[in-house]
Amino acid sequence: MVSETNLTLFQDITSLELTRDLQAGGQRVQKVCELLLQGIEQKEPKLNAFTSIEPKLVLEIAQTLDMLRLNGRPVGPLHGLPIVLSDLIETQQQPTTNGTKLDTANQRSKDSVVAERLKASGAVLLGKTRVSELGVVTPPETLHPTSLTHRPGNSASGAAAAIAAGLAPMGIGLESCGSVLRPAAYCGIYGMQPSHGSISRRGILPLVPTLDTVGLLGRSLVDLALLGDVLYGYDDQDSSTRLGTAPRLLETCLSKVPVKPTIAFLELPFVQTDEETQAALVEFEEVLGDQAFRVVLPPLFEEGLTAHDLIVKAELSRTLRHYWDRGKEGLSDTLQQLLAEGAEIRAKEYLGALDWIKVLRSGLEEILQRCDAFVVPATLGTAPRLDNPEESTRFQDLWNLCGMPVLSIPLFQSTSGMPLGVQLVGPPAGEARLLRTARWLEATVRGESSSGE
Repeated sequence: MVSETNLTLFQDITSLELTRDLQAGGQRVQKVCELLLQGIEQKEPKLNAFTSIEPKLVLEIAQTLDMLRLNGRPVGPLHGLPIVLSDLIETQQQPTTNGTKLDTANQRSKDSVVAERLKASGAVLLGKTRVSELGVVTPPETLHPTSLTHRPGNSASGAAAAIAAGLAPMGIGLESCGSVLRPAAYCGIYGMQPSHGSISRRGILPLVPTLDTVGLLGRSLVDLALLGDVLYGYDDQDSSTRLGTAPRLLETCLSKVPVKPTIAFLELPFVQTDEETQAALVEFEEVLGDQAFRVVLPPLFEEGLTAHDLIVKAELSRTLRHYWDRGKEGLSDTLQQLLAEGAEIRAKEYLGALDWIKVLRSGLEEILQRCDAFVVPATLGTAPRLDNPEESTRFQDLWNLCGMPVLSIPLFQSTSGMPLGVQLVGPPAGEARLLRTARWLEATVRGESSSGE
């Protein structure tokens, strides 16, 4: 049985272990939620991770789930697991503000597809977490759970900070330009960008439809797989999703690798990390020995980043136009400039930028023919300080543009004790194998057995 201390901090258990305990009656959902609400009451005043949380509603849902199990009714795969949602994701019973005062306390009439699927699986929607302005610019007021002089990044940083602080086991955000992957790396938790079109985005504020993906956050790779198995699937009202068989993420993640994977370490000569990150990657490559090789991306990929930036600006100017029309004075100067620049982009330029996607994806898939996955840094270094708002999305932009699955894994720490994450990138629709490879990598680096659980 899981102890109350572990339930509060989620330090020594995965969400899979917790939900199995809840399903078996080893713990009550109500007790788990009460412990989390107590933790939120204690830590939230300094952390500032949440925009909305309704303790009474959370406990009512928890009691209902407990009665469901006591009455012998079937329970879902996420039975009793409390999950936080970034405040770009619509929920019927909690307001959605999208990180802007223009949408303050905007109550929705129905749930997003993500919220629907989580509820149907038995999850408890714990609360909504802070995001940057419209998920794009102006970092939220959330502080880093390890150091209050640092920020946990942009966009989905509220969810990442809450999970890292032990206030929730898992969370969901909108991944576009690293908005989930970077906060995960900064906070020392796990993040996942699924292949584009894997999860319906209906009911989530659209930003850059060509790039937008539902991102997953958790405290282990197994957590991400468990969450993905519930959320993946076709939606006839989201044209990016596709019909197909379920990927069986959890089953594959927990299985042994048939042969030792080969890993490529990708160098992006046009982006420089700090010295500690570089040293960590060199050490990582040395640990893998003959299972690793190095690849330097050619200048073509730097040119592709220009296309990425053009697509982002053009699509943001369209998807967020209604905010401009409602009152651009309510938007930050940075966002106003971004939208104005996007509005000036001509259709011919935009279509030409879209053509780059096939070119870049073909180049990356050629590398993946020689390896199982490739490793790249997740960030330039550790989490940014409060007085330094600058971040780079360059370690996410290419794979985001190409719709490839990406994992952010907290493998290292800086000398100051702050997390340093790395990313593992795989082929489109290959996230099940990517999760399995990532578990093998973790076990190899830490000298553990990589057998299934």
